[in-house]
Amino acid sequence: MAPFSCALPETEMAEETGQDFIGSIIQNDSALVSFNVHLEEKVLTFNNGVQESFEVVLNGEDTLRGSFPIFASDLWLIHTEDGFEGEYYRTDANNYRLPLELKPGNIQYKQISSNFSSQYAITRYLGEGTEQPALLQLDKKDGVLIGTIATSTGDSRFLTGKQLENAQYLLQGFDGRFIYRVEFSTEGDSVFGHVWAGMSGYYSFLGVADDHATLEDPEEMSTLREDYTHIEWHLPGLNGDTVHFDSRTITKPTVLAIQGSWCPNCMDEGRVLDQYYREFEGAIDVFGLSYEYSGTLDKATAAVQKMERDLGTSFPMVIATYNAQQDRNAILPLEQIRSYPTTIMLDHQGNVVKIYSGFYGPSTKEYEAYVRETRQELEALVAKANG
Repeated sequence: MAPFSCALPETEMAEETGQDFIGSIIQNDSALVSFNVHLEEKVLTFNNGVQESFEVVLNGEDTLRGSFPIFASDLWLIHTEDGFEGEYYRTDANNYRLPLELKPGNIQYKQISSNFSSQYAITRYLGEGTEQPALLQLDKKDGVLIGTIATSTGDSRFLTGKQLENAQYLLQGFDGRFIYRVEFSTEGDSVFGHVWAGMSGYYSFLGVADDHATLEDPEEMSTLREDYTHIEWHLPGLNGDTVHFDSRTITKPTVLAIQGSWCPNCMDEGRVLDQYYREFEGAIDVFGLSYEYSGTLDKATAAVQKMERDLGTSFPMVIATYNAQQDRNAILPLEQIRSYPTTIMLDHQGNVVKIYSGFYGPSTKEYEAYVRETRQELEALVAKANG
């Protein structure tokens, strides 16, 4: 990312240095997602509520441009009398552009005193008669409302909110890729609300408090094909090479992670897998198989290289697909890939011991158990390999 330069007078630029803004991405006429942004010389720091932050380095003169870390998402801004106006847009999708504005100020996340269930089992009404189950999970961080919506395949990551009035609440989240606005109300043990996601996603939901509700078992969502004998592939690596994998020849426990550079839940899983890849110090192997849709191998490779660099991961990655016309189910002997991410765990003899679909990240109550249990499983497989 190139250095920041701006055609504003030095005195005007000095006033902007170290300034706080309320950023807003306008989803449509009735919905927007807001977040705190801090401008310090060359860098915009985006705060995704009270739980995470990330930086965008700006460059340009009259028009300022920057790229979000990890994802194929960019922005441009122009200076106005009361801040900046521009667009957030995705570079891996056609016509995915949303108005973005920065206005001086700061969102104050206040502590809330109201009590609510930590989890609601909800039904999402997606239109045209489509209904899907999900979990609305709520908590407080330093008294501030936080939450997420977990589905069978993943979660909406970090959402931070506030109480609007009485039993009405607002949650918002923007991580450079996911854009969520959730409005909901509670009445006794019941909850009902609306979700605006990204540029055009919308659904309503109804539910009831249920701390013990669960969704599909992630270990039963994907299965091996009946003709399965072994796993083998020859796929492009990130350095112009071809990587050959054959489960019949491996000698250590191995994790195959089905991922995509466009997938925030894959990023959360990738951080965990890289932690284990480093901790086990050569006793396990991890491969990331990236399913990309940017249209060409070069674009797909560049997107995954950016993901690898910005995440700081060290396990090898390959390109499984690079456009939507390629058969995503042809690479691995699964009946169907139902979720990104999906993880296949093999023992040192190449036997599939676990297939795990989806990922519940650090914003969910399932995350800590997943991290703990995955470490235990890998430890047992390493012990078996060394026995």
